Amino acid sequence: MGSRNKVSNNDVSKKLEKNKDKIKERFKMTKKEAEEILKDREKTEEKLNEVRNKIDKLGDGPIKNIIDDLFLFISIVKAWIKGEYREIPIGTIIAIFGALIYFVSPVDVIPDFIPGIGYIDDVFIISLVVKQAHSDLQRYKAWMEK
Repeated sequence: MGSRNKVSNNDVSKKLEKNKDKIKERFKMTKKEAEEILKDREKTEEKLNEVRNKIDKLGDGPIKNIIDDLFLFISIVKAWIKGEYREIPIGTIIAIFGALIYFVSPVDVIPDFIPGIGYIDDVFIISLVVKQAHSDLQRYKAWMEK
């Protein structure tokens, strides 16, 4: 009986594949929101605090595979809004912040409360941005180590 409630990797993959276009469309919307919020340092910091609070609330449970990426994204956005680190294209900052907004948004393509699959869209978006911004993220990490 307990195995009926378990979600297989195949189920997760199917759900993600079925909703990929909707997820990407929603992400475009959060990037537009990110672009606007980034114009206001105080609002940006408030949104970063929302992200930190959600991470704290979740612990490492359903987001354990992206938790380091989330903290890296918070760090780079914080450094950017303070003017400490500007060696990154604005489009990359918007994508990174947009991914963070997607993560905290109560309006998900796949609602977070669904056991076993609720965070797959969040993980997908964070992973997509990590892949797209890989070289910029590596340069930021190198800058941080100086």
